[in-house]
Amino acid sequence: MKKIIITLLFGVLLSTSCSDEELRNNGSNVKEGKPALVSLKMDMATMGSGKTRAMSPDKEKKIESLRVMIFNNQGDILTNRKYTGDLGTSLDVETFSGSNCKICVVANVADGLDSRLEAIYTYPELEDATVAALELGFGLDDNPLMMTGYAEDVNIQDGENVLPDAIELKFLAAKVTLKVRVNTPEDQEVTVLGWDVVDAPTSSYLFPATGDVNPDPEINNDAKYWLTTGGDNPFDEIDMENKSVTQELYLFENRRGGRVDRALPVEEAQYPEMAFDDEDDKGKAWFKPKRATAILISAMHKFGSETKQVSAYIYLGEDNHSNYDIVRGNHYTFNVTVNGLNDIDVDSNVEYYVGDFRVDHGDNLDMDCHPDFRPMRIHASEGVATMEIVDADGRTYDEDGFEATWLKISPLNLMFHQVKQEAPHDEWQQQTGEPGSFVRAKYIPHKSVRAALADKGGWNTIPEGQEDDDAMTYADATYRMCYKITDIPFSGVTVTNNTLYVYADDFFKNGDDPDGTRSATIRFSFYKGGNGSRPEVKDYIVTQTGYLDLFPKGDQTAAMINTYPVIFNETALRIVGKRTFVFERIEEAALALNPGIDPSLQRTTTMQWGYSGTVVYDGPSGHKTEHGQLMTAHTVYTDVEVNWEGINSRLPRNFGKTYREMYGNGKTGGTGPIPNYTKPTVAPYFYPDPAENIYHPIYKSSASRYCHEKNRDMNGDGIIDESEANWFMPTHNDLKNQNVRYPDNNQVYSTSSEEQTRPEQLIYRVLLKEGGSSAGGPVHGTKTDLLRVRCIREHKVWAY
Repeated sequence: MKKIIITLLFGVLLSTSCSDEELRNNGSNVKEGKPALVSLKMDMATMGSGKTRAMSPDKEKKIESLRVMIFNNQGDILTNRKYTGDLGTSLDVETFSGSNCKICVVANVADGLDSRLEAIYTYPELEDATVAALELGFGLDDNPLMMTGYAEDVNIQDGENVLPDAIELKFLAAKVTLKVRVNTPEDQEVTVLGWDVVDAPTSSYLFPATGDVNPDPEINNDAKYWLTTGGDNPFDEIDMENKSVTQELYLFENRRGGRVDRALPVEEAQYPEMAFDDEDDKGKAWFKPKRATAILISAMHKFGSETKQVSAYIYLGEDNHSNYDIVRGNHYTFNVTVNGLNDIDVDSNVEYYVGDFRVDHGDNLDMDCHPDFRPMRIHASEGVATMEIVDADGRTYDEDGFEATWLKISPLNLMFHQVKQEAPHDEWQQQTGEPGSFVRAKYIPHKSVRAALADKGGWNTIPEGQEDDDAMTYADATYRMCYKITDIPFSGVTVTNNTLYVYADDFFKNGDDPDGTRSATIRFSFYKGGNGSRPEVKDYIVTQTGYLDLFPKGDQTAAMINTYPVIFNETALRIVGKRTFVFERIEEAALALNPGIDPSLQRTTTMQWGYSGTVVYDGPSGHKTEHGQLMTAHTVYTDVEVNWEGINSRLPRNFGKTYREMYGNGKTGGTGPIPNYTKPTVAPYFYPDPAENIYHPIYKSSASRYCHEKNRDMNGDGIIDESEANWFMPTHNDLKNQNVRYPDNNQVYSTSSEEQTRPEQLIYRVLLKEGGSSAGGPVHGTKTDLLRVRCIREHKVWAY
């Protein structure tokens, strides 16, 4: 078999290319299946000028990897190979001759998708290939954008061939540039809070198709096909001098067509003489088709003593009036000028109502089964606010039958590491590490938790007279967990913000059962000027859903393909045992939960497993694959004690005081540990600067620490010890069992285990084949640092 020479020419995007007539029309003379040489050219995609949110135009179109797939005229694969590294201008590919072949190229393919492409054998499979938004960085990481290109009806002769015209590469995503300029009179004040995406597709076909992958929302309007964020994401560029903000982002194509006629709104004064066929772009929002994509700009407008909350919807498309199509590879630019409350030039679709405060949050308020949290941010000018929990039946903490005891609120962010201080300023910090290292906060648990943990203790001394923490003032609640917090201060005429945190307990229920979801309301009340008996009130519903169960009910034995861990009876005699476990439902690494912090610092598309230069396991080599709790503890702490024999064998004990180094998931410039923090911090919480590099154990850490931090320090001593470490990282053996019932059992899925007893920095990937263990079980893939992990908790141990 000879080699095909593929020459890549890097240039600007040209018009669609065609192959020469000899390669197109000489199919009758082609000898099928002979070794061949073909020379290909490619034209690089471009999205035009303008800076991106996370990469330069050169980075946008850089090629770091290529997957080349060649199909014969029957649609069967001839060549399917990936090339990485410094590709230069040519590369050698092996293939066979054939008439009317298709040559398909994918540049910068995401790792999980690449594993699926590797398993493709026919062209119809490639036509059906899709990619999810969560698989792509979309400018939130350092990876260049994915591009695709193809040539059809290519006749590859045996021997040497030349394909002189370029294969046109197109970006998989579209790019949007949004610039907002405030041009209000001096007596009006506009505070731009942030932006959100409304109704963006969650997936796309890999190669261009006649229709979008999402169903027609007129027929199937299921929310799972669409993404709407809710966090008032901060603008990337803020120009204070010119009163403007700019944001650039990437979206999947969403071709929704033109205006849809409907009855006119009642508020005719807001839309004078509006009609379906008018020329006024203010009607674009009213006549939009279902699930048209928009960018929502949130702002506060203050004029005299009145404050209004503004939501401006910028509906995307080819124009500002009647087109709602977003097409892959296109660059859309919208310049928005705010002249007044209902005077916004260009693509303006505005909703507003009178109100003196606003509340925003991250991507959602839907919490997972493990101990979880959601930050919620209040925006207001002069006044005070109250935040409280209301149960599903409308009862507050001081009413009989109050059921939302599974929720607490606090000004303290337990899920954001603090910078260790010198004594005595470390009184409310975990007692470990040196100054500048990252430690957990200490706090005083709610009185109900203190009662349950009375024999354990561990929290700091409770100030006299503050034993009852059901309701506390903001000043007294600095290190407390409450049902209600009052007197949250806002001073001055300018809008400022204050963030508080909602915490949910572990919810060990099957999320698919009728009682597998619980809900409550977080109520905010704002007292303008700090007084008055008629506050402005806003309610937000929070939910929590139970775990994802893999194993068929009543058939645990059939679900298991391993015999681990080894179980010992009361006399320490070895017997065979098996266990079941459950998964968390949400890969929260992909979520941006903290409003006001750049989502690119929060969304983790990759995780680092190992520890450069460190061998974790010093026990028998099999332990790294057998017990996730042991593996997770070993990879977070260095002070783990283990009994290798006996009824409690392999369970980690007495850990939590001495960490391994914290790793930064590559966002600190490599796979090495995060250095100590040397910049100034502020009491009482001593947080590092979130706008620089977020030091958050869920969003910015190794895979093992990510799973360890799904647990909560229940007694407030700053340590997650063995009694609190219920959630852990899955091992190889755990992963082998997941394809029994996991909904996506035909997809690539990721875990984190050392394959060998040696330093390792990568996540281990497993490809689950249809049919599970009866079809040979999962296929072990390569190790990579481009994956995330989903954490598990032991459910039940079965002895046989």
